[in-house]
Amino acid sequence: MKIIPEEIKDIERLQKYERIFHGLLKNEIFSKHDIWDCGESKRLIGRIINILLDEGSIVKQAKETFQWEPSSIELYKKEWIASVRPSHQLKRLRKEERPREKLLIYGSSKLTTPELLAIFLRSGIQGKSAIIIANDLLTQFGGVKGIFEADKKKLMEIEGLGEAKVAQIKAIHALAEEYLKETMKSVSKVRNSKEVFDYLYLTMRDLKTEKFKVIYLNSAGQIIGDENLFEGTLNASSVYPREIVKSAVSKNAASLIFVHNHPSGDPTPSESDKAITEDLVYACNTMQIKVLDHIIIGENRYFSFTDEGLIEEYNLNFCSIKESRRGANR
Repeated sequence: MKIIPEEIKDIERLQKYERIFHGLLKNEIFSKHDIWDCGESKRLIGRIINILLDEGSIVKQAKETFQWEPSSIELYKKEWIASVRPSHQLKRLRKEERPREKLLIYGSSKLTTPELLAIFLRSGIQGKSAIIIANDLLTQFGGVKGIFEADKKKLMEIEGLGEAKVAQIKAIHALAEEYLKETMKSVSKVRNSKEVFDYLYLTMRDLKTEKFKVIYLNSAGQIIGDENLFEGTLNASSVYPREIVKSAVSKNAASLIFVHNHPSGDPTPSESDKAITEDLVYACNTMQIKVLDHIIIGENRYFSFTDEGLIEEYNLNFCSIKESRRGANR
């Protein structure tokens, strides 16, 4: 017994199935993990996969990996992708089922990611609601992160997107970045490297070149400002400790956190990164300014010099050199 749209009378459930089938039908061979990004429950996804297995439309290849039978994939594509169903337009939903109304009544936690994105898209096209277009976007770009990273040209290749909707997507991204910046500055006290990473990841992860940021803190550990001081390939000749110390003194900062990104996605520090950090710790120590951390942001991960014990090591090295000089001058 094939799963066909006409047998599902509840519009909201029909949309859930459609989002799942858009993921299932993207590739001839797929895994459960490929489908989970569609925003629907794993339980419902598993139920549909089990039905497809029982009817012989798909066969299991390996653990949680499946392959479509050629005739079945064409049939399901015809039913779930090629068919035009005007009833999917948001205006045909009951008012309380529309994403915007659901958000206002129940809160954002009750909406799926496609529904949240559909609120910004506002409208669909003939045969495709804003929710379906949102799901197409999430599927094509692998989630919200991929949508935000995509350029205008790639976004406009999605059916139903024009310049206005692309501008709305870019505006969401910009607002999210601004929110994180303001949140970071409103924090009463920075407690750990993970907090800094969470605040800055969205704004620094997609940069094509390295940027070196300095976060200034007062004696109570509160953020009093931040600044991008250097850009490009970072090395000892491009990052000037004197300029950083001068800027910190002018802002009356008691301590600093350094942050820079690795466009490669790998946050592992290079030998140059380590040398720069050690030089900065020494320079700041001479002016009694404390270096709290140097964080390198990569792809969904980071490296903290403090967490790895390197800031403490550099401070101890500085104290050792200072004591040696005192002994030599006696």
